[in-house]
Parts: sequence; C-alpha cells; structure tokens
Amino acid sequence: KRESEEGASGLTGMKHQRIGAEAPGQNSNGMTIEKPQEDYREYLALTLENSLRAIVVSDSKCDKAAASLSVKVGSLSDPKEIQGLAHFLEHMLFLGTEKYPKEEEYKEFMAQHAGSSNAYTAESLTNYHFSVSPDNLDVALDRFSQFFIAPLFNESATDRELKNVHSEHSKNLQSDMWRWMQLVRNDANPKHPMNHFGTGNIETLKETPDRDGYHVRQRLIEFYTKYYSANLMCVVVLGKESLSDLEAMVRGHFGAIVNRDVRVPTGLEIGGDEPAFDIRSWPRFVRCLPVKDVRTATFQFLLPQQYPMRWRTKPTSYMSFVLGHEGKGSLLSCLKARGCVTDLMAGPALDEGGASLFEVTVHMTEAGESQVGSIGECLFSYIRLLQQCPVSEELWRETQSIQEMNFRFRSVMQPMGVVTSLASAMQNDLPVDKVLSGPSKLWELDKAEISEVAGMLTCARLRLVLAMKSFSEEKECPESERWYGTKFGAGALPEEWHKAWERSRLGDAGGGAGAAAEAAAQLGLALPMQNPFVAEDLELKPQPAEGVLKYPVKTDASSIGISNSILQVYFRQDDTFNLPKAHLLTTFYSPWVAESAENRTKAWVWATAVAEELNEFSYDAEAAGLSYRLTQTSRGMSVTVGGYQDKIPVLLRAVVEKMLAMTEVSEHTWNIVHTVLLRSLKNAAEKRDPLGQASEWQQRLVWQHAVTAAEKLEIFKTLTRESIQGVSSKIFERCYVEALLQGNLMDPGPVAEAMGTVLRPAASVGGSLPSLCAARLPGTEDSSWPSGGCVLLRRRGTNPEEKNGAVIVTLQAADETLENLLRCQLAEQVLKQRCFDELRTKQNLGYIVHCVSCAHELGGAGSCGLQVMVQSETHPAEVHRRIRVWLSAALVELEKETDDNLEKYLKALLVQYQDRPKNLASEVSRNWSAVSSRSFRFTRRAEAIAFLQRDPAELLSEFRTFVRESLVRAPRIAVEVLAAQHDDAPPPRREEEAGDENGGGEGDGGGEIVVVLESAGDIEAFRKRVTW
Repeated sequence: KRESEEGASGLTGMKHQRIGAEAPGQNSNGMTIEKPQEDYREYLALTLENSLRAIVVSDSKCDKAAASLSVKVGSLSDPKEIQGLAHFLEHMLFLGTEKYPKEEEYKEFMAQHAGSSNAYTAESLTNYHFSVSPDNLDVALDRFSQFFIAPLFNESATDRELKNVHSEHSKNLQSDMWRWMQLVRNDANPKHPMNHFGTGNIETLKETPDRDGYHVRQRLIEFYTKYYSANLMCVVVLGKESLSDLEAMVRGHFGAIVNRDVRVPTGLEIGGDEPAFDIRSWPRFVRCLPVKDVRTATFQFLLPQQYPMRWRTKPTSYMSFVLGHEGKGSLLSCLKARGCVTDLMAGPALDEGGASLFEVTVHMTEAGESQVGSIGECLFSYIRLLQQCPVSEELWRETQSIQEMNFRFRSVMQPMGVVTSLASAMQNDLPVDKVLSGPSKLWELDKAEISEVAGMLTCARLRLVLAMKSFSEEKECPESERWYGTKFGAGALPEEWHKAWERSRLGDAGGGAGAAAEAAAQLGLALPMQNPFVAEDLELKPQPAEGVLKYPVKTDASSIGISNSILQVYFRQDDTFNLPKAHLLTTFYSPWVAESAENRTKAWVWATAVAEELNEFSYDAEAAGLSYRLTQTSRGMSVTVGGYQDKIPVLLRAVVEKMLAMTEVSEHTWNIVHTVLLRSLKNAAEKRDPLGQASEWQQRLVWQHAVTAAEKLEIFKTLTRESIQGVSSKIFERCYVEALLQGNLMDPGPVAEAMGTVLRPAASVGGSLPSLCAARLPGTEDSSWPSGGCVLLRRRGTNPEEKNGAVIVTLQAADETLENLLRCQLAEQVLKQRCFDELRTKQNLGYIVHCVSCAHELGGAGSCGLQVMVQSETHPAEVHRRIRVWLSAALVELEKETDDNLEKYLKALLVQYQDRPKNLASEVSRNWSAVSSRSFRFTRRAEAIAFLQRDPAELLSEFRTFVRESLVRAPRIAVEVLAAQHDDAPPPRREEEAGDENGGGEGDGGGEIVVVLESAGDIEAFRKRVTW
C-alpha cells in the first residue's frame, strides 16, 4: 500500500512524493499533502535504493539548514546483560569516523559554521540531529552521514565516554521524574524489556560485563552492526537548495549506508509472548519517598498501546481533555472545593512496547494526604460518567475544530524542530501525505474506541502511586530501588479503597446514564461546557496603504483617556507571518514592589492568587489557543497575553479587572496558594540542582535586588492572608506601564482600552523609575586588585543526598556595549566546543559543561563577559582549578588564533545574527528585549550585523586587543557549591598531577583568589564594597 501511494520516481532506485510543489499543498501525482496554511516550505518524500526513507525540505527563506536521522531502535532492544547499550552507542557515534577520525572534529566543525548538534535515545527510537549555516549543509551532511557508515569506536574514547554516560545518570539521581519512571519499569513484567534500566551506568556498562566476560566495545559494534541498518532509518534534510539538489545530497551521502534488511519487533511483538505488564496481581499500590517536597497521588490505568496504531482516532485525547479539564464542573474544581488538591493532570504517561499507561495525577494539600480515598471516589464517579453516558459528539467536534485551527494556523517551526519531529514521526509509518498533520489532528470520531478506553479505567487495571514526604522508610517505604535508590513500598490496594472506588464507578445496578449524571452532579461534577473562547474572527486585517514600519512605534495613550506618563504602548501590525494572532507584553513599574524583598514577595503571592481565582475562566481560553501570565518582577508586575487576536481583549479585560478588584484574598484561595508556593519555595531552597544553586548565589552576589530561595522562604513564612490585603492598591496607586503589542491588529486601541480599567485611577511615578542595578567588580583601575583577581563564594549544597557539586566562573570583562558583547560572543563561539571537549570529553569532569557569553542586559549600563559552568562529582575546588587552568591556556590560544580560523567563527556568529524570526512570537521576543531593557533599540540586531560585516582584519585586530586587555585581565566571580561528600577544605593535589595536562600548581591559570566569601555576613560585607 505504501509503495503504491508513493509512486515511482524518474530517478533510478528512488521513489518520491512532492509536498507543496505545483499547487499549494499538492505533490506531483496530485495527492494532497497537508501542511499549515503559511508553511511556505516545499517537501519531497523519497525512498533510497537501500530502503532508507527520507524527506527533503526546500526553504526559500533559509538562514539555517538542518538535518535529522532516526533509527528505529532504542533502549527496549538493549541486551539484558548490558543495559544502557543503545544509549551508550548514541554517545559513541559523535567521537570519530574513518573519514573524520578526530574525536572533536564534528562538533568543532559545527561551532565554526553556526551549528549545533545533539541526540537522544528513547524506548524504540534513537534520533540524531544538527543545524548549520546554509552554505555548509553539504559538507555537514558528509560528516554526519559517516556516523552511520563507518564509526570508529576507539577503545580510549569508549572508556572515557562511558564515564560521561555514568555522569549523565548521576545528574538524574535526584530527579523524581527519573526515579518514578524507573519504578514503573521495575513493575513491568520481568520477562519483558520494559523491565530494563535504559540509561546505563558504570555498573551495567563496565563492572557487570567485565565480571561476566562481556567485552562492551565489541558488543557496541555488534549492536551497531545488527540494528543500524538503512531500512530502519529515516532522514530529513532542510536547506536553501531546490528539492532536486537536496534529493541528490541525500542520495549521495546516505545511499552508502548498508541495508541489512533488519526487522525489529514493534508494539506487542517486543515482548514476544510476554505482556509488558502482568496485571493478574493488580490493583497495585506503590508508596515512595520523593526527593522534593511533593504530595502526589497518581492513578495509572493500563491500556493497550494506542499510538501510532490509533493515530486517526486518538481515543485517549478525549479522556485527557475531559478528565484534565479545569473549568466549572471539572474534577479539579470539585477536588479544590474540598480543599484536598491544588493541581491535576491527565493523559498517557507511557505508550510503548504494546502497553499504555493513562494516568491522572493530583497534587494534594496537607489535608489531602488523609483524603486519598475520597479523591479516588470523586475520580471514579467521573469515570462512571464517562463509562455510562454516551460520548459527547459536541465536545469531540469542538476539540477537533480547535486542533484543526491550531494546525492550520501553526507558525513555521524552527529548522531543527522540523527535521527532528519529522524524522521521528516517519518511524510511525503514517501515510506520507499525513506525516505533518497526522500527529496534530483528530481525524475520525470512533465512539466505540473511546468507550473501550473509558471501560478500561477500572481498579483491576489500576496502579496507584503515592509520593509523600510524610512517609517513613521503616513503615511505608522499607525497600530501596536498585538504580536510583528510591525508598518505596508496594503491595495490594487497600480493600476499603478498592470497594469504595468500584461502588463509585458502578453505581446502582441498572442506573444508566441519568443516574450517573445525577450522582456526578451531587459532587459538583459535569462534562465541560461549550468553550466561549474558540476564535471566530480569523481574517487578516487590512494593512495601511503606506505599508507597515519595520519596527514598533510608540503610540499616544491619551486618545483613550490615559496619560502618556502612565502608559506607553509600542505597536506593530504584522505584515510578515500572516496569521490571525497577536501578542501583548507589559511591565507595570511599581515603586512599592521595588522597595523591598518583602513587598516583592507579597506581590508574587497576590499575583498567584489572582491567577488561581481566574483559573476556571482562563482554562477555556488556554484550551482554545490563548494564553496569559501574570508574574511579579524585581521592579513591578508583568502581564503577557498571546494567541488568536479575536478574543485577546476579552481575556485581557477579565485579567485586569480581577487585578483591580482583588483587594483581598479569600481564605479558600489563600489555602491553595499558600500550599503551592510554600512547597515551591521549600523545593527551590532545599532541592534545587547544584548548578541552579550556584547560579542563584552568583546572582545574589551581583544583583542588587536578588535574594535566594531560602531568604524568600523566610519572608514568605511571615506572611498571612491579611498581609496580602490591599496589595493591588499599592501596586496601582503609583505605576508606569510599558507595553509591546504586535500581530494581526490594525491599532492598539481595543487592547489599550482593556488595560485602561486598571490604569485610569493610577498616579504617575513621575520621572523616576525603580532602578535595576548590578555589581561592578574592581578592575584594572583598582591598584589593590590584581589582574584577573577572583571573588570566591563557597557554599554547601542544600540537598544532603546530592552527589554532585557545581562551579560557575564568571569573567566580568567590559562595559555592556554592543561592540563588547559581540566580542564576548565571538569568544564564546570559539571556546564553547573546546571547553566541552577538554573538560567533559577528555577530563570527564561531568555531564554538564558549558562556556557561554554573558551580560547583565541593562540596556548598556551593565557588564559583559564569559561564564564557564560545570556540574560534577569531583570536588568543586578541583573543578575550579581545572577551569582556571583551561581558561588561562584557552585565552592565550585565542589571542594567537590565525585569521583564517577566526574568520570562520566570525562568519558563524554573523549567520546567527542573520537568522530571521520564524514566527511572530520570536519577533515579539526580540523586540520585547529592547522594551524590557528600556534601551528601545529595536535596530540593535541590524547594528550588530553591520558591525560584524566590517573589514575582518580590523575586527580581528580589535578582538585580539579585547582578549588581551579585557578577557585575560577581567575580574572574576567564582561560585563553588559543595556536595555532602565534599570536604570543606580542598582535596590535596596528588604528586603525580603536578605539571600534568590538567594544570600545574594552585596559582596556575590566573584568577588569583582575592576574597573568599562563605557566610551571609561575608556576602553582605562584599556587596557594600562594590560599585552598583
């Protein structure tokens, strides 16, 4: 069937289909290919002689090319004796091929040509992808394709990369998401590969194989040879070339991949005769101790695998919509009213290996911990409604209509996103004409399938997981999970719950749909009502005869009765993306909010309470393609609204009216908000990852208004419901608003008018706005401060179970001018891959290694420089030393870099700046940076391009001077976060390390430590010394 659909090509050994070629949305043999309305790209589907399937995408506006290759094999194909092998193989393919043997060569090429690359391993799929400057696509494909033709698997690289795989697993050890997914796998049938450990670590990839006599490198080669066959591969290539030229590229580069005509099992076949889960002993009840402070109850129901088998009907999407709804009559609203739940999510959590787990997860209040039985009764009462009442065709049609509208008006995707998603979607064997639209839309209403899925939501198929900090290891969680160390306990569902939930689900015999609806209504439950926010006006607005200006312009707010000293709106009608959408971003500058950390915390609580009270109302808007956010900033509040412009004024008016009217918080709302925010702050203060903690302390040191999560938590604990009263009045009695509005609108009037409700009573802040200040470290102008002098902030990590520490070294090089920032970005372009290659690939310091440029983004008033970040199990003092050594040598080499080589990186940076926004949201984001920084320099990107297009010799001469006089001599801030196992004192250097490739003595590498800060008092004393 697929061959007859694809038709025959005029090219020998190929079949092809054009997508979007002759007529809009048609291929060469007349088959309609669905793509979004404004997707201007052309697509061609083809099958190579070696059975590799491909899609090439010709982009007439291409400023970044991309490619992705997926292989239909993943962790479910790991041999039981070497678990994690598929993931290990994914890592190894980047480390040299016969044609390009140098380990760092591929990623260095990408860095020189504005590129990036990555890969991931899933259960039944491995995906590799990259993006690159358009002129270098052909050369990049030559390097990329060699991964799948002749990789090296060097012995030394294998041994080193194994440590990086282990570091990746180590990074995930304190992640509840990874821990809970492994508990799911452990509950799978031991005879099914779903029961395996997919990431791999030192134990599974070295210690066990060594003990049992398996040679891992040889097994890698065997796995590659067995499964990396052309007939299991799909490739997608996007470039500026014509379809025929891209087709020739694909044929030339990927035609040499060997086709071993391998067939891998899919769906139920993966387990052979064994199911993924044996539910004969279910319902199963699992209790676990989480890392973070959470209280969740997850009801998981086992279904047969749904996707891609049911891609046309997607019956679980109906279940997800109804059970996950948050409007009036929803399960969430019912449970919130009882004070036991703060949040709810519903949908498939796993859909692989012949099985699907459909889950409903609730986040409980402290009171909810003792009400799990009642929560289950409400859930099963709603399930009764779904099982005993007819499927609502109106709800299904509305959902279908929204999905159809969202696909029709979908923005053009970024090149990397396009190729990656298509290469994965192709493995689902959808008809070629549906490869774009198939995953995004509902095609057929099959009430029988929906009823079948609903009928499987029973206790017999239930796995209930409770995660609570109140559990004890001795009583509820006496067992320890093997791979992550999760403390858990498991057994049968309590009989009391089982019986009560089945009574709620079944009701009285013979009751039928009417009785089910009545029982649900008594609990406050009902099916969702018609959505009032579904867009109706989808027409593009006429543009002025004189055309649209390139950048936003300031408008006059006085025309709607608001003083320009209170509101300034920058507006631009869209003339590029031609979609019925718009975006509004605003900042409410409030002296009261900026006054103190306590006021900012009160504003944060108040904003969360406003959002909570609007939730039932705004959920429909979000379901219909609208979104809004109300957040507290360091200098006031921010309101953003986006989506289909038809209903933006309606949503915005509701938000600002609630903001104005909410002078006090009800006790019910306070209880929900207090629970959510207290939990959030405790987790941020105590369980944030080490690199996140290092970043937090770095900001605490250099930002005048910054506070840590722990400090914010202490402030929050002092707040009461009464202390939030009157916050809205204090915010709006004196404020100044700057807004950016862009999209399918002829003028800003209706949107500005909606904002007028809250602004008309306000008084101007006058000529003074709250300041935003960053610290300037002592530099060369301070004779007491040595060149490259470093402020070291050393803190103990807050999670005693975390094995990793972290280090961030920041070079504060120069004033934040555009020219200086571009020089820092050029340095990043050269150094980022070298940093990764040295500190991660060769020295195996840790999985997370980055070198990036940084800036305060104060509209030119701050500083810019470089930042190196590492998260590692190695002692942070040693990591810091190695960063210093590498950085010192790297900056010396950078100044000596040849013009020919630097020009490659310079061109790569220029290509990045020439990358045009692919959608309205991206353009708005760029313009908003000019408004939020208060530079209003919308031409900044054009100025950067002009700067980078100057004479290269002159640019590079200035760059070398900048490296020598600014980067090398830059004052530094280093933050070291120590893990529990790290001693306070730095570890002694081993004698054999002196003078080795990792560096010399303690003083090596520059960055002499001038000040050491270890306490809150030290930090405050230092903050008083710096210039703000």
